Amino acid sequence: MTFSKKSFFSALCALAVSSLLSGAAIADPLLLDRGLPVDNINNSAGANRSNVSWSFGGYTPTDYYLVGDTFTNTSALAWRITSLRLWTVGTTTTATLWGGTQGTTAGQISDATYGDGITNYQGTTGRFVDMHQVDFAVDILLAAGDTFSFFFDGTGNTNPATIVPFVHASNAALGGSPADGADDLMLWAQSNGSSIVDTGTWTSLGNGWDKASDVNVQVFGNAVPEPGSIALVGIGLLGAVSARRRNKR
Repeated sequence: MTFSKKSFFSALCALAVSSLLSGAAIADPLLLDRGLPVDNINNSAGANRSNVSWSFGGYTPTDYYLVGDTFTNTSALAWRITSLRLWTVGTTTTATLWGGTQGTTAGQISDATYGDGITNYQGTTGRFVDMHQVDFAVDILLAAGDTFSFFFDGTGNTNPATIVPFVHASNAALGGSPADGADDLMLWAQSNGSSIVDTGTWTSLGNGWDKASDVNVQVFGNAVPEPGSIALVGIGLLGAVSARRRNKR
């Protein structure tokens, strides 16, 4: 496949990931839902199949390609993101979320099924493959209107040729589930050692599939005032206190 190369959509936020997730359910609200599809799943859906998974070949221990995507904060408030959830297809023994030039290790990998009771992903050969849910604990402050770019790395950076899970994606129009921020485009990145050295966009339409797709992702956290707004509120409160003090004199 040939993909057009271009720079990142925006500066990527630094990630701070805890490796000590206890396995407890995510407590923070769901900010963005582009989760697993519920309709037109697996080969029984025929031409209308919505689910798909992606990875890149040509791996070497130090130079390989990653699949990624973006999401945008469309609210009027900043997002303090605490968790990102992705899904993989195939062997997943270690997982890393890239957001910038540094990789960060996943805290929790667990078995996953589709919400309507289908338990496995069916590949193009007809074979059923296990799915995994990967939860990343993060600390990302995403301003209103800003876009965050992410890449999934399941290689572990040790022997990528032996561990290459596929990232789950779906067609937004056919999946029957929320598809927040779907734009029918994905990202690729070239990783060399501990750095991302090149990146660009691509579409699965005509590049291995007959329709476009987006990486499935859920974003958890809290909406908070922009840092500048907090400062202004603080100044306002100080002014109010001063006014009250003057009135008491």
